[in-house]
Amino acid sequence: MKKYSFLVVFLFFLLVPMLVKGARTCSPSGTNYKAEVKIDKEVIGINEKAFLTIITDDDFDVTYEVQDTDLASVSRDGIIKPLKDGKTSIVANIDFLDGDEIKNSCSLTIPISVVSNDSSLKSLNLEELDISELFQKDKYDYVINLPYKYDKINIIAEASNENAVITGDGRRYLNEGDNEYQVIVTASDGTRSTYTIKIIREEANDDSSLKNLIIEGFVLEPKFSPDIFKYSLDIPNDVNEITVKAEPNYENTTVKGTGTFTIPTGKNIYYLTVTAENGNETRYELDINKNKGNSILKNLVVEGYNLDPSFNSEKYIYSITVKNDVTKLNIKAESNSKVEIIGNENFKTGINDVFIKVYDEEKIATTYKIEVNKLSREEIFKNEKNKNILKILLVVFILLFIIMVGLIGYFIKRNYYKKYKLKSIKKKEK
Repeated sequence: MKKYSFLVVFLFFLLVPMLVKGARTCSPSGTNYKAEVKIDKEVIGINEKAFLTIITDDDFDVTYEVQDTDLASVSRDGIIKPLKDGKTSIVANIDFLDGDEIKNSCSLTIPISVVSNDSSLKSLNLEELDISELFQKDKYDYVINLPYKYDKINIIAEASNENAVITGDGRRYLNEGDNEYQVIVTASDGTRSTYTIKIIREEANDDSSLKNLIIEGFVLEPKFSPDIFKYSLDIPNDVNEITVKAEPNYENTTVKGTGTFTIPTGKNIYYLTVTAENGNETRYELDINKNKGNSILKNLVVEGYNLDPSFNSEKYIYSITVKNDVTKLNIKAESNSKVEIIGNENFKTGINDVFIKVYDEEKIATTYKIEVNKLSREEIFKNEKNKNILKILLVVFILLFIIMVGLIGYFIKRNYYKKYKLKSIKKKEK
């Protein structure tokens, strides 16, 4: 039993100082000097203070040093003031005195941790959609609507305090409808803040129709409508290629089958496949007949009007503007083949389509179109008013120009007479 008594005493004296919070001793080796250094707390809040105390029976002087002066400062009285969260140490240099003379010294290093309760975010955003203008550091709930095309998001968050820990940011996958995500910020003292982002992903659009379909420079039959799925086009023999353009009703609907195609003589069939976001498909058919013979216009004239653009046998769409009282046009179409004019009657206000069909020997037609814009009475009145204003402005400009020229001439003449009289006077004086 006796052989363990020494061990028990040793452990007692070793552990008791460790159980006393913040107590440390400082004693120069080989001397009887001894000092105890205490700190009231080693973990200090950013808005708190801590105190160092020196206990000794001897006279002493002490100075303090902070290893990282960005994190804390300490006064000569041992008052620790935190500046920034992190870990550092305070070094206490104790000088033992005999009167005013330093007899011996020792140093103690006391580790401290400065902790912050700042659990706010500095910024919060989505890679797919800029929500920075919505963000406020003290606003913790957000509701964001996203189109169906976004199946994932990337949450980007930055803490106000660099030592705070963020969880819940990064890439997240989206379901249709409501998706809720939490970004949690944990400050260095354990304080937590939760920012909630509710993402509402739109349902998949089922619209697989077209808004428009054109063959560049040509006229489709019938006139395009989203609910008509088959169209035909007759083109002359000298046309080698066509360009198909299509616009879906919904921007995220995909269209396949557009582009520029080489057209061989005879009948050609092309398909456009329109696929909605939810997988719905609609197919539009284009029947393109390339004439074997000659079915073009040699000339096209509309009496009293200029075509826009000017006539060219290889251009198939033209436009003109007419007054409100015009109900039909006097059209002269020259061709070596049969010509048929359709729609040249009973014009209504707005756009009226007049078709000129030129048939080859196999009765395959090439179609030319004149878009007739019939003005309303209000538009005519407005145009006439604008024309009158322009005429008035032109007259005013001409008058101002004449007056300006007259004034310039007057001053030139006046200056000339002055010089002439001056010369005459000088001659007389001589």
